[in-house]
Amino acid sequence: MFQRPNRIGDVNTMAREAIDALVALPVDALRGAECDRDLCERLVIKGEVLGDEFREAGADLLRHLARIEPDETIVRKLDNAMRRLRDAINGSFRTAVAFGVEHASSIQRAA
Repeated sequence: MFQRPNRIGDVNTMAREAIDALVALPVDALRGAECDRDLCERLVIKGEVLGDEFREAGADLLRHLARIEPDETIVRKLDNAMRRLRDAINGSFRTAVAFGVEHASSIQRAA
């Protein structure tokens, strides 16, 4: 029998990797977005990455990072941070939707 993948664990891992990539950026890159980064980090530590709060703070961070005109020294780090953050946000949304569908179908079966 196949083991069902741990969706929440996968999203938590993606979110941790996104935070690590943000930490690798120079301090100036996140100036003005520290609150969103701190909120995302707290939510990752708590394991609460499936909620709107994580996705909204992550989206705010992505918008902030997209406005940066990086010099050659941080282009790769910035691209990596944005990609990992986007993956974590998308994974969070997909998992939340999947659990919502599973929950709705289990309620329907019970009725």
